[in-house]
Amino acid sequence: MLGLGSKKAGLTIEQNGVRFIQLKNNKTWEIEKQSFLPLDPGTIIENQIADEEKLRSQIRQWAEQEGLKGSRVALSVPPSQVIIRKMGIPAVQPKQVQQLVALEVETGLHLPFEEPVYDFIPIGRDMQIQDEGFEEEVTRVLVFAAPRKLIAEYVEILDEAGIKTESVEVSATALGRMAEIARGQSFADTMLVHLEHSQLDVYMFREGQPVFMRTINLLDIVEEAPLFESQSYLDQKTALRDDRLSGEQVLEITAEISRMLNFYQYSLHDGAARITELVVTGTEASRGQLVNELRQALAEIDIQELELESSPGKVADASLNLYRVAVGAALRDDKNSLIDLMPREDREARVLPYALGALLLIWILAVGGVAAFYFAQKSDLAGQSEQIDRLIADSQVKQLELAGLQGSGGSPEVLIRQLEASRMDAVSVLEQLDAALPDRGVIRNISYSQNSTVDLTVDVGTINDASVYLANLKKLPFVSGASISSLAEETDTGSGSTLASTGLYAAVYSISTGTQAGGSDAAADSVQAIGGAIAPDAASSDLTTQEESVNDGTNP
Repeated sequence: MLGLGSKKAGLTIEQNGVRFIQLKNNKTWEIEKQSFLPLDPGTIIENQIADEEKLRSQIRQWAEQEGLKGSRVALSVPPSQVIIRKMGIPAVQPKQVQQLVALEVETGLHLPFEEPVYDFIPIGRDMQIQDEGFEEEVTRVLVFAAPRKLIAEYVEILDEAGIKTESVEVSATALGRMAEIARGQSFADTMLVHLEHSQLDVYMFREGQPVFMRTINLLDIVEEAPLFESQSYLDQKTALRDDRLSGEQVLEITAEISRMLNFYQYSLHDGAARITELVVTGTEASRGQLVNELRQALAEIDIQELELESSPGKVADASLNLYRVAVGAALRDDKNSLIDLMPREDREARVLPYALGALLLIWILAVGGVAAFYFAQKSDLAGQSEQIDRLIADSQVKQLELAGLQGSGGSPEVLIRQLEASRMDAVSVLEQLDAALPDRGVIRNISYSQNSTVDLTVDVGTINDASVYLANLKKLPFVSGASISSLAEETDTGSGSTLASTGLYAAVYSISTGTQAGGSDAAADSVQAIGGAIAPDAASSDLTTQEESVNDGTNP
């Protein structure tokens, strides 16, 4: 619903002027308000705005003088800038059809202008055989496209004058709506001829929808010079206001209509359909003249004259004919029109820059993460490479040591047996450490360095028990020295909870080891001798280190 209550308003911007009409009730077409703004010559040329500032000024003053500010209108624009394309969309779901039409218009549809504003009408479905050989159901659509810049200029100029544009459609659909309501029947295979003072618009309808539009400049027919370059243009325009067509104009119009009828039948529909009726609108004198000529030339077609001045059941009103396109636009509603060329900001297009920005940020973060991971892995690989180099160097040292041993007459097998004999027996050590515990004593943690030190964490009942255990440790055969590193009352039960007191004491012992428990000093002396043979310069060094070097990774 346009306007307030049951009021509807329509507005047309044409080459010779701007028309506004407001209806009280669309059933009786009772005209409440109408106004016509004649435009100065050269303001709009071939339906293009030639002098934008003049048009803005004229419409602004007109709207203020006629009290049109605050009106909400349905705008109708001339068809010369509107392109109709028929296409098949390989989808049947409305949302998918809409998305694929948008993709086709933006990327694949060849149009004579940039940045189109468009809308489409589904007109049926077909089964088509695809290149792969299988059948696919496609939706047939009619796409209406117009230059966004031109439509946006119209809307902006009206908005600046205080007139709110609710919708935009082409005059073909507005006039067709008016004609169908006046006749009481819809168009099937119909040609609608719209006569204006200096031009003629031809619309062809299929199943109620316009499938072809063309504008013929009547002044071009009688003047060899291009339109608006002729010195007698204004005189011709004034002469045409007698609403009579010249003989040359009638002959040319008839020939053009015949060509368009053949185009409709053989090019658009491959001979499967043809125009069966032709409806002529315009001023009374010119349309009657043209109807008589067409009936003689096209006897096989039903040719009708649309007399809007005196529609059946309504009071004669010439304004209905003079404002026929504006009235048709005013009668627009959601049920009788599916085309709206109103430039609106697409929500997806509005969100797209933010979405792209978010994707760019995610991409930058991902690249940063990959780069950080790469450098971390590179550093890790460098560390591993250094470790491999050290292991290789260590292996080379061991090979040299073995070679030196063989050169000194020793046997690797004898060396290995002697080294195995010198190893600390971990089981024996653990048993002796456990046997020396006092009552309630428990070993909680143990760590050791081969033939060097043993660190124990022991829970004891009293401080005295800690001292007793220290004395027992010093008596063990493999212990060369022992001491208590720390002694504290135990408050952690080990289950993750903390108590005020457990009644136990945690003592940490540091034990220096000497000869092997259950072994012999002779084995150690033998290892000392072997070490001197391997590396004479290191005879005074700690032989335990030599043993660990030979047996690295094998000792318990």
